[in-house]
Amino acid sequence: MANIKKTLGFFYAELGLVTGKAAIAENVSLKLSKPVSLARFIKGRGWGLKYLVVQQGATRPSHVVKAASRVIERRIRRILGPDYLHYSERFALEASVLQSLAGIGLGPEMQLCEKGFFMRDFLPGVCLLDLPPEELIKWLPRAFESVDRMCDAGIFHTDPNAGNVLIDSENGRVAFIDSEIPSKGGKPGVIDSQRRAYCHERLLYSLGRHWRRKKRFPDDLAQKLLSRAQDYYSSEGESAISAERAAALLTGKERQIGIPQNEV
Repeated sequence: MANIKKTLGFFYAELGLVTGKAAIAENVSLKLSKPVSLARFIKGRGWGLKYLVVQQGATRPSHVVKAASRVIERRIRRILGPDYLHYSERFALEASVLQSLAGIGLGPEMQLCEKGFFMRDFLPGVCLLDLPPEELIKWLPRAFESVDRMCDAGIFHTDPNAGNVLIDSENGRVAFIDSEIPSKGGKPGVIDSQRRAYCHERLLYSLGRHWRRKKRFPDDLAQKLLSRAQDYYSSEGESAISAERAAALLTGKERQIGIPQNEV
């Protein structure tokens, strides 16, 4: 039932596309110098609609398009009120963050940013949430390290939840996607200790919540996951958060901090 609702919601939001699907496909085809088709990526719907770009003659996507919908914008405006940020500015900011991540090997290259949509490279891999327990335990420290690398580079990803962390095990790569910026107060800025802590807490809390809801984590593996997190935050050097705080976030005993706001 949930999947049906998501599909129907996508189709309804598609009626309000700022730039129509045919026009997007035309722009993308011109950019890539090859005819393309746009496949609906219903699972990836958030602050915009996503389409997988498949070039003529190919069987796999080469790029991802995120497009603004007036239907979704009305909902965002209603939720955020005076903090609402117009999609044109929001998309431009997200594109800038993703391109900065690409510059340090942690994100997709941007290819196009037009009225009502942008296009980035498609990245292979599986999101952290979808890894089997053994693989998740293996890759978790790399995910934490990547968050620190991102912050060290002065890049503020506004939503580094575990669903926005891609693991490409074949190429040994971690990457971030979907730095959606929903309000004026969340614009990128200086990476201070609070913003670094938020990035780590967002990943930990979202990961723990997912696995508690799925109830797919055997007790022994859950303890290994917890130990991995505690070991990372107990290591030498200054950690973004304490090992005790990391454990409390993973187990759901404490909630993550909110996104640090800018002065506007």
